[in-house]
Amino acid sequence: MQHDPETNTDSASDRASERRAFFLTTTLFGLDQGSVGARVRNLSAGGMMIELAEEPEPEIVRGQRLTAELRNIGRVKGEIAWCEGRRFGIRFDREIDPEAARKPVSNGASTPDFIKPVLVPGRALKYVEGLGRR
Repeated sequence: MQHDPETNTDSASDRASERRAFFLTTTLFGLDQGSVGARVRNLSAGGMMIELAEEPEPEIVRGQRLTAELRNIGRVKGEIAWCEGRRFGIRFDREIDPEAARKPVSNGASTPDFIKPVLVPGRALKYVEGLGRR
């Protein structure tokens, strides 16, 4: 299957799962450098497109096994399905819920008071340590 990174499509137009484009970072394990930071360019239940964020570029081979750490999902194992330069596709071993990775890590209910913003009319946003509910 040929991949076109500019149009973000494969030559096989039938996909098993819908892809959603958004911007998220991840850590990849199993490449030749141990752990590598990367950008998630799109994510579906069955896989994702990655763009490497760090130098030097590790050697990437189609079929290579790796693990990705995804926000709100955890570690997901998979294999490299295609690669072109610093971009490549990962096919997951199991399906995930891609919407979970888009959700905020916390809804704010458990955010400690000392890091919540204090809004003062006519002034810039400030953080006041020690201010909280008693």
